[in-house]
Amino acid sequence: MVKKKKIMGKISFVLLLLFSQFFFSQNIPREREVIRGRIIADSMEVAEITIFNVSSNIGAISDVDGRFSITAKAKDTLYFQGLSFVSQKYVLTEKDFWTEELEIRLKVKINELDEVVVTPYTLTGDLEVDTKKIKTYGGFSGIDMNVTKNYGDERFNKGNKITTSPDHFAPNGSNIDFLAIGRGIGRLLGIKKNSKKNASLVLEERRLRDIQSKSFAEHINERFSHHFFISTLKIKNEEIVPFLAYAEMSSYDLVEFLKVENELKLIEYLIDKSKAFKKENEELLHLSDEK
Repeated sequence: MVKKKKIMGKISFVLLLLFSQFFFSQNIPREREVIRGRIIADSMEVAEITIFNVSSNIGAISDVDGRFSITAKAKDTLYFQGLSFVSQKYVLTEKDFWTEELEIRLKVKINELDEVVVTPYTLTGDLEVDTKKIKTYGGFSGIDMNVTKNYGDERFNKGNKITTSPDHFAPNGSNIDFLAIGRGIGRLLGIKKNSKKNASLVLEERRLRDIQSKSFAEHINERFSHHFFISTLKIKNEEIVPFLAYAEMSSYDLVEFLKVENELKLIEYLIDKSKAFKKENEELLHLSDEK
């Protein structure tokens, strides 16, 4: 009886120990690990599709068979984008890491043609018929014609001395004051003099100044991890600095690429540049070997 109690006690202790290990293992945050997957699409090539881990800021590219690998963990968001496909987000779960290969199906992007609008004023080719169809409006009704001076009138009136003073000519050198006409058109269209700059333009200018305060390399290093250069772009550690100099773009272009919605375009740009960079390095090495 005493032996049975001891045995039961030992079994209970072992079960408690196993349960404790299982409980604590579930609560320990999972480190990111490599997950492998494959992109599937109907009758379309699935090579060079961008896979971007939004949660860790790490990117990858699919091969000719649509296969890819990327470091991630449960609850990370993967973003898939290709020129011929509808962009898609996928949130990883624990079960995804149990499978040998994660399958992602992308929808093919259908390019719709622009709508053709047929109006009542479709031209027939007959000038006389077409001009009668088109409505005309009194566009100059808002212009005060009394303001538009004919500079030849007063100059050649009787009693006025004929002179070649510039005051007798319109600002453009003709007999019609087109500045006055322009002001009239401006009032007609509701254009205010000395109007403030558009708010969006002001923000863009401010954003440009902020971006110009740092170098291209600084912006890229802040945006992407060292792992991205080594694993995704396949750039050697000692070649990262010269590569960034090679890939540098103007601050005006960088303004657009650094926008959140253009994150994947920036990745594609760096991937293309990395390919060109490595190709040029190989050619230089080949030339040096020949010499």
